[in-house]
Amino acid sequence: MGVGLKVAIIGSGPAGMYTAGALNSKCPGCQIDILDKLATPYGLIRTGVAPDHQTTKNVSRAFDKIMENENVRFVGNIGFGSDISLTTLKSLYDVVVMAIGTPKDRELGVDGEDKSGVFGAQTFVYWYNGHPEFRDAVPHLDIKHAIVIGNGNVALDVARVILSTEEEMIKSDLVDHAGKMIFKSPIETVRIIGRRGPEHAQFSTKELSEFGNLSTAVTYSDPTLIPDDFQSENAKETKVVNNNLKLLRGYSANKTDSTKRLLTLDFLLSPVAVLGDETMSGVRFELNRIEHGKAIGTGEYTDLPCDLLVTCIGYELKNVDGLPVEKGIVKNIDGRVEEGLYVVGWAKRGPSGTIGTNRLDSQAVVDRIVEDYCNGPDTTKEGADGLDDYCTANGIASVSFNDWKKINEAELQRAGSESPRRKFVRKRDMLTLVHEETQ
Repeated sequence: MGVGLKVAIIGSGPAGMYTAGALNSKCPGCQIDILDKLATPYGLIRTGVAPDHQTTKNVSRAFDKIMENENVRFVGNIGFGSDISLTTLKSLYDVVVMAIGTPKDRELGVDGEDKSGVFGAQTFVYWYNGHPEFRDAVPHLDIKHAIVIGNGNVALDVARVILSTEEEMIKSDLVDHAGKMIFKSPIETVRIIGRRGPEHAQFSTKELSEFGNLSTAVTYSDPTLIPDDFQSENAKETKVVNNNLKLLRGYSANKTDSTKRLLTLDFLLSPVAVLGDETMSGVRFELNRIEHGKAIGTGEYTDLPCDLLVTCIGYELKNVDGLPVEKGIVKNIDGRVEEGLYVVGWAKRGPSGTIGTNRLDSQAVVDRIVEDYCNGPDTTKEGADGLDDYCTANGIASVSFNDWKKINEAELQRAGSESPRRKFVRKRDMLTLVHEETQ
């Protein structure tokens, strides 16, 4: 491979970090800059994983080790498409790898979804996880009836966080502004609604079982909708689904308790309209039946009260600064977009899989990069030096990995006795801290 290959990875989430790790192993001597619009690294590990799932966040320790390599740099607080263009990046680096995820919630496509009180999952999750751009996204939780549309783990996370008590979140890194609203909310009911049956739900057994730990809510599901058994050619799928069905049957035996809030898992319902004037008052659903694994509307409808609606139906990528986007992802062939430009993670394949899925995906794309560049000439691109000059010329106050370590240490010190950290949720506060530390 050409000596000193200059590589820019755009996005420091799992896909970007696994790409950096694989490149560092398979391309000795290459120079890797990992750019991120935030001052904090690791993407959805910080802003997407539920605040009470601290074990999942431990993968960041492996990412720390990648960042500590002398040929790897974190360059935070520089936004792709806003602070720096694809054209500029390609002029500075031999290889540009897009690890930008799918940063837009898919829309329901029904009348009224623009009403007050309707949120996409990403907006809501970013809010309670302290993403600086979503600090004020949710104005209040003075509500009684919430509906969460979707049958994946994100929907379960949203419902669980909404119904959690301060005591249940004491060992989490739920941010202060969200916790204050959640713990004081007069919420009475939360419904998780899927358009197909429980045997088609995509949630994992562990996440589903956590509803049994909620101290102030009773979980219930209609027993008439729960199959006695599920069989598939895939043995793993058969096991997971039957474990989920067993949990649901247990929840279906629960009795309502007037002293507790009610969480229901509902199935075979498709939203057709958000009701109300400027402010939402409810959601209209069409009842479904299943034919050949697909949800088919029956022509029967039901209206459910709702003053908070969170849609957890997936994410997509919209057109960004010259990237060829089609069907919500970057057009690519095995991760290659064009000469010198590659894509990994959700931006490559769509929002699917686990954090670990990104490891295999990124390694495959790195193999493609090695194949394309293994016999290339020595680099003539400026790389890091050119990026630093660009930031200086354009007044961009980039954040280094050492800067992030100062922010991280301050968050750890700010935490309570049992909380792992107390996050900064304003970018200006992070930059002020870094600036003061370097005086």
